[in-house]
Amino acid sequence: MNPTVKCNVNTCTHYLYGDRCGAGNIDILHENETKMSEVVDQTMCKTFHDAKNVFSYLGSADNINALGTIAGIINPEYKVSPTVMCSVSSCKYWGEGSICVAEAIAVNGPDSNECQDTNCQTFILR
Repeated sequence: MNPTVKCNVNTCTHYLYGDRCGAGNIDILHENETKMSEVVDQTMCKTFHDAKNVFSYLGSADNINALGTIAGIINPEYKVSPTVMCSVSSCKYWGEGSICVAEAIAVNGPDSNECQDTNCQTFILR
């Protein structure tokens, strides 16, 4: 079962009203590829694409949960459930195969301009 995702990154192409994510898959990574994350601020949502950039829409098109996004636009209560892949193995919720095993995650970064401005608020150091 995919985690419930609450995302307030309102500048992302995948953002849906109600702090939901219309991506098919979310990728959570270490902000610094050469270091293990130890705190929330060292994580990022690599799935972020800047909604102000038309090329970003094109770059994110292959990762759209089309049915979920359409249903989510029509019904603001519809639960959109992207898969969550996570390479942050220092997190308590990191599972085998880089699958997030949390019941729910929160991605933060309102007014972000790039993926490094986002964070996985659910991160807890193992």
